[in-house]
Amino acid sequence: MPTNAPRKPNTKLKVAAKKASAKKAASAARPAPRPVARHEAALPEVQSLTKELELERPAAPKAASRGVPSASVASEAVSAPSRGLIRDRDITTFLRQLIMMFESGTPILKALKSLSRRSENKNLRTLVGGIAEYVESGNPLWQAFAREGRYFSPVDVNLIKAAEASGSLPVVLKRIAEYREATNRLNRKVQVALIYPAILVTVATALVVVLSVFVIPSFREIFVTMNAKIGWYSELIMDTADFVAMWWWLVVGAVIGLIAAYKLWWVRDPLRQLAADRAKLRVPVFGKLGRLRVTADFMRTFAMLLRSGVSMMATLDLCKNSVSNRAYIGVVQDMRDSVEAGEGLEGPLRKAEKDGYLAGVVVDMLLTGEESGGLERVADQIASTYEEDIEISVAGLTEAITPLFVVVMGFVVGAIVLGMFLPLFSMIQTISAGSL
Repeated sequence: MPTNAPRKPNTKLKVAAKKASAKKAASAARPAPRPVARHEAALPEVQSLTKELELERPAAPKAASRGVPSASVASEAVSAPSRGLIRDRDITTFLRQLIMMFESGTPILKALKSLSRRSENKNLRTLVGGIAEYVESGNPLWQAFAREGRYFSPVDVNLIKAAEASGSLPVVLKRIAEYREATNRLNRKVQVALIYPAILVTVATALVVVLSVFVIPSFREIFVTMNAKIGWYSELIMDTADFVAMWWWLVVGAVIGLIAAYKLWWVRDPLRQLAADRAKLRVPVFGKLGRLRVTADFMRTFAMLLRSGVSMMATLDLCKNSVSNRAYIGVVQDMRDSVEAGEGLEGPLRKAEKDGYLAGVVVDMLLTGEESGGLERVADQIASTYEEDIEISVAGLTEAITPLFVVVMGFVVGAIVLGMFLPLFSMIQTISAGSL
């Protein structure tokens, strides 16, 4: 057998080489993956924590990509067990205690377990215990809070998420607690200011009902027995009293039915709710108070999110979802679209000023803050100023309404008394003329 015979080529090696070269060519032809870009506002001091978080987490729905909790977090919130009655101030107290334990150097899990045993409210102990168990299972604190969406808003959850990433959890929790306290304090002042007018309205209504049911029918019996001459005015008063005495339940039921229809049917449709919210802003006196309140809440949330390192886009998304009046959703959405297009805030803010949603001085201050890089500081100042204006306006409104209610109540009682005494005067004149 000759030793110099040519060897057969190794076909397996050739096939493998061809596959490798084809794979290399395909990978070279494929474009490199484009990194997820995120528009940040033109504020140099705003941090990019939200951007980093979004680059790390997997793809989620559109709402999640803007910094809003994803659908998975929402499902976890739904799956959390229901709690009993827990007041908002109980949650604020829990946050304050958690901050103190953090500042004293207590680890987060130990702090949660301690508070779950020592809280005075049984339902709050159950809530904190559930958060501690979820954190102990290896989950971050923001996810544990997101499961309790009844007590912690998406704004709270996103702030805690950014704080955990930046290591500033005590600072951010303090901001959340201060925000809750400021909101509750303003709500209490408004409620206290409206208590006295509400008492006057209740007393006036009860007085009219008592007169209509018990007093006026007795006078009618006297007039009929003595064949007294009843004029049209007294007849009108007595007929009105008869209607109130017979159909008061219908009036009460109609009022309750209108309120229930508004709450359970009218506002369920977004367009009808938008129309109702716009109508609220056009009510004399109270419409101005509503604009002040919505603007103050929006500015406070806006400032708190930016100061805590949440990006401009995520901040506007969260503000849009948290405003109490749907008429302002379009304002915030226009701001977001303008920022996303790189055009700044001047266009949408001027439009909001023209439409009457924002005052001109507020727009000028925000634009100055955008140019100087202190937007969150300016927004915080606007919120503080507007909250003071609300307190002053409510106090002034109460001082003006109280004497007005007294005058109205006196007019109603005087009209009823006059309607009853006119026939009596006629009877007295008749008896005096007969005796003569």
